[in-house]
Amino acid sequence: MNSNLDAYISDGTPERVRERYRRLSDLAQTSDFGALDENVVVIDTETTGFSFNHDELTQIAAARMEHGEIVDWYVTFVNPGKPIPEDVAHLTNIHDEDVADAPSPDEALARLVEFTRDAKVVAHNAEFDRTFTTRHPSGYPLLDNMWIDSLDLARIALPRMKSHRLIDLVKAFGAPTSTHRADDDVAATCALFRILLAAVKEMPPELVKCIALMAPAEQWNTAVVFQHFADPGAKEFSLKALRHESMTSFEKKPRVDAKMIQSLEFPSEEDIAEAFSSTGIVGRLYGDFEPREEQLTMAQEVRAAFEASENLIVEAGTGVGKSMAYLVPAVLLAKANNIAVGVATKTNALLDQLVYHELPALSRSLGGVTYAPLKGFSHYPCLRKVNRFVKEGVKIVDVQGVEHSQAPALGAMLSFIDQTDFDDMDSLKMDYRIVPRRAVTTTSHDCLRRKCPFFGTTCFVHGARRFAETADVVVTNQTFLFCDAATDNGLLPPVRHWVLDEAHGAEAEARRAFSLEIAAEDVTRLAQKVASGESRNVYARAERKLESSLKNEGVTLFEGLVGKAKSAGDAFAEAAHEFVPHIKDLLYFDVNKRSRNYDRTELWLNDDIRASETFDTLRMSAKTMQSCAEKAITCSQELVGYLEGIEGAAEPQREIASAAMDLKELVGSVEVIFGSKSDSYAYAAELCRKKDKQTDKLEALFVNVGKALEDKLYSQTRSIVFASATLSIDGDFTSFENAMGLNAGEGTRARTCQLDSSYDFDKNMTVYVANDIPEPSDPHYLDELERLITGCHIAQRGSMLTLFTNRREMEKCFEVVQPVLKEEDLRLVCQKWGVSVKGLRDDFISDRHLSLFALKSFWEGFDAPGSTLRGVIIPKLPFSKPTDPLSCERATRDDHAWSHYVLPQAVLETKQAAGRLIRKSSDKGVLILADKRLITKGYGKIFLRSLPSKSIEICSIDEIIARIARANE
Repeated sequence: MNSNLDAYISDGTPERVRERYRRLSDLAQTSDFGALDENVVVIDTETTGFSFNHDELTQIAAARMEHGEIVDWYVTFVNPGKPIPEDVAHLTNIHDEDVADAPSPDEALARLVEFTRDAKVVAHNAEFDRTFTTRHPSGYPLLDNMWIDSLDLARIALPRMKSHRLIDLVKAFGAPTSTHRADDDVAATCALFRILLAAVKEMPPELVKCIALMAPAEQWNTAVVFQHFADPGAKEFSLKALRHESMTSFEKKPRVDAKMIQSLEFPSEEDIAEAFSSTGIVGRLYGDFEPREEQLTMAQEVRAAFEASENLIVEAGTGVGKSMAYLVPAVLLAKANNIAVGVATKTNALLDQLVYHELPALSRSLGGVTYAPLKGFSHYPCLRKVNRFVKEGVKIVDVQGVEHSQAPALGAMLSFIDQTDFDDMDSLKMDYRIVPRRAVTTTSHDCLRRKCPFFGTTCFVHGARRFAETADVVVTNQTFLFCDAATDNGLLPPVRHWVLDEAHGAEAEARRAFSLEIAAEDVTRLAQKVASGESRNVYARAERKLESSLKNEGVTLFEGLVGKAKSAGDAFAEAAHEFVPHIKDLLYFDVNKRSRNYDRTELWLNDDIRASETFDTLRMSAKTMQSCAEKAITCSQELVGYLEGIEGAAEPQREIASAAMDLKELVGSVEVIFGSKSDSYAYAAELCRKKDKQTDKLEALFVNVGKALEDKLYSQTRSIVFASATLSIDGDFTSFENAMGLNAGEGTRARTCQLDSSYDFDKNMTVYVANDIPEPSDPHYLDELERLITGCHIAQRGSMLTLFTNRREMEKCFEVVQPVLKEEDLRLVCQKWGVSVKGLRDDFISDRHLSLFALKSFWEGFDAPGSTLRGVIIPKLPFSKPTDPLSCERATRDDHAWSHYVLPQAVLETKQAAGRLIRKSSDKGVLILADKRLITKGYGKIFLRSLPSKSIEICSIDEIIARIARANE
């Protein structure tokens, strides 16, 4: 067994599952897998790219395997008849000169067919290899072979692995290393295949049998593996039994609501000081612990805020150790009073860091701390829906012209359920185009609660909530916290002391929770729920399920109610289908020529638009839909009332009730968006220019988030700590206070605390501002920017991250800069459409000389400590678009809206971007600001004074390049 295996298993995986994974390598070496060990050929191919229509083979490798031993090889380069792109050549180490004299695809495939004969073919992501090897006539015979996908096997048998990429799996299990060359990948897959067979063999017999029966091998070739291991005598599959047997029990006594305790016991200043001493709670965690004054100060401020029942805004620079600074006083408060405290993060990365690293360490040091992650309904599998999926059976679905079986996705879901206690399914690798997420998850509306056969600790959602009720610390995301506040606190356990980490994003998260929308896709889906002739029709489903069980008298009344509901549903569906396409009529008002190169555009629905004939026509259509929705609600409620207490009616009753609630939400949104204008909202439309894509959306954006939070959140809590490395603007917190409604009155009082980084930013980060670059509106700006970027990359020899605000400008720069850097033997990649963000991040971190052009997703939350990142370039200050609906609305209400809202947000985003550079005390680097407005505009000083480093040099492009070159000599 590889001693590093645990590092590749997802955090939170139960020990029983980890132990199962640890046994697999030994089992693979000692087991005989019968027919699956005989006449097996493992195949891998390399190609010029991923397009089945435009790319071609560059290498084929195949190994014949008997009883785990490779007995023969077929390896050949293939001449693709076209150049190999640089990125592909770098990844595979296959270059044009390697394939120049190689056989053509037809010749190479003819030999592969001869080598393979009638063997079972194994490939990792078999669809890819099968498609490329059967595109040419000479490869057609391979269509008759049985193709086993080791990627499917890995996702089903090992759902708790962090990654199912071949390179990661072979590292995890200590198999031969994959190098992205076809021959090496085949050797790796050969070793991995038997580990996967062992993993299937170790799965519960009834689950293996269930998966084996999901689809015939003709539809899903990999089914043959499960059919081989299926025990005909295994008991019938029961999801409830599987779940019950796989769960870990927990203490079920909930924590006390702090609101019910008259006098809480708080940790003292001395308690906190002791905790952060070398022999204290925190000191014991680290062998090389060095007390940090900033960390202790923050912890004391958190303690004082809790004791005074006040809110706290704390900006703690990089290296302060803010997680422990708030966790220690929070945990001590929870333990002393048998209450729960809460932490809400913006990103899942920080949530996981707290739950799987910081809190376990704190628990070990304190002698026991209980903690529980908790997310919204849609993050967890719904066992009732999954069970229905199993009973109804899988289908073949079409995704972009390619047919896929749902069997591997359902198999992976069932295996995940078997190998999980209460973890969310966010890490589960599922293609939601094949199995829509809503088919295996529920919503607060849809949940049957006590009427569900899986309700209680068996249920993921309610089990996770019950577990959270027993914990000292509840860890969630800000989205869920604000949704809980918006829905009158019915989702989270009663927590009165909260910490909001990464609080710089809190206003935007809160606005999403309190805003309303009418999404074309949601309206269409709702119409399908209630329209006759649709398979999802909730009334017809109730009719099919209950008609035979009702008595004569009941049948007549039931049929009458269902008939009325169906008629009302049809009327609503007709009105909805009339309304949805007319949302695009608002494109008439899109006068922004720049945005016309993009598929999507945002539109501020100002008074002129709302008073127009076009909007009035849309309003009338919406009101007709609203009227029909209200009738459907009435009919649905009558049906729900009738079904109360009838045996077997719980599920159809809840489905109808859920549809009624969705209709109610739509009615409310129509009332707000198309009714009289309200000062509470800014009105917007998000439109798609493609006529065949109904992804348009109308929104009522909540303007004053702070007022909503005062009513819905602050009144329900005693103290909230807002923490981040970027909350102040030039040392002032007023902007954040106003955004979050803090210090607006007695109930929103908040103290502030600003703590500098524990790292020496002035010494380790040099900020360069180009003083001779044209302003962004100048037609020569892009040429000079390209010169600056090219020169800086060459001077530093890579390891740079350039953060753009505009995709077109990024791609234009890339077209010019990349070929020049290639000549200098420097590699540059770009965040193009469809490219995996995770893949780019992993690639950047693993290659210390790689440089990256990126967009918004890299401005925050991206850590690349050490020499992998030594320079950040920001071409333009990240001001929101002048056409941003919220900014436009604010401008009509406030003459200084730009300086009150747009400027502070841009400063915070720039601080976040600068923070990517220094993540450890030893990190060093340069921040290059290529926006001349920092010098020519008065607000430029606010940006510069807000940066963590005061080592700022204003000089020409040539001087910047020369200074970077000298520093790297």
